[in-house]
Amino acid sequence: MKLFKRYIVYGVTAILTLFALSSCSTGPEETQPLPEFSSIAAPGDSAHAYLSNAQFSELKVEIDYMPGYAPDNDALDSLKNFLQNRLNKSSISIQTPTEIPSGGKDAYSQDDILNIEEENRDNFTKVESKTGNTLWVYFSILDGNYAQNNNVLGLTYLNTSMTFFGPAIHNNSGGVGQVSRTKLEGTTFMHEFGHNMGLVANGSPMQQDHQDAGHGHHCDNDSCLMYYAVETTDYTSVLIDSPIPDLDANCKADLQANGGK
Repeated sequence: MKLFKRYIVYGVTAILTLFALSSCSTGPEETQPLPEFSSIAAPGDSAHAYLSNAQFSELKVEIDYMPGYAPDNDALDSLKNFLQNRLNKSSISIQTPTEIPSGGKDAYSQDDILNIEEENRDNFTKVESKTGNTLWVYFSILDGNYAQNNNVLGLTYLNTSMTFFGPAIHNNSGGVGQVSRTKLEGTTFMHEFGHNMGLVANGSPMQQDHQDAGHGHHCDNDSCLMYYAVETTDYTSVLIDSPIPDLDANCKADLQANGGK
């Protein structure tokens, strides 16, 4: 799922819309300024930056979690493997997760999620050269559910930002007759990253029409990682006897056409 809104980061008001940028020509002796990178754009806007090695050769993931909801290490390993298989990067690393204070709520609104990132995120992407830069991604794991829909497991809300709802994940995994915590977390982490990689029809143009128009930027193949139900508790029973779903051929083709593997 994705949300779009106006919000304030470090005193700068950002409106998540597309702006037409113009540049002035310079003389032959003048140095062209390096392009800027915004970490507060809409989900999928930076899909090519994720997929291609042209400008960002490294990708690093910063993770914050609230007490009791540290991410499963094997789930993080599966996420890293997924990213290595799909992104053209010379280096992909997931930083050691950091515990942050509880937000003290049973459910978190869109404003809450944005405020939590503003208060706790440490790393932002800076373009320091024409190539070889590091793309920083942030995600948080909260100790409450999503206020708008408590069946949601994860949310992609900015071009480098994702959040995950610990109680929804824990209450539907790890118990008798339930899917393993590793599998459910890994699946949810990968699905949300898929949105910021431009899937589906959200920054990585479709090579063949496969969008489930009734469910936003999701794949119409119910066996695909980007199927809409994958990010909800409705899908957990499917995972019990099945492996983590892969991207289908159409999703892979979209990523490859936009600079990925």
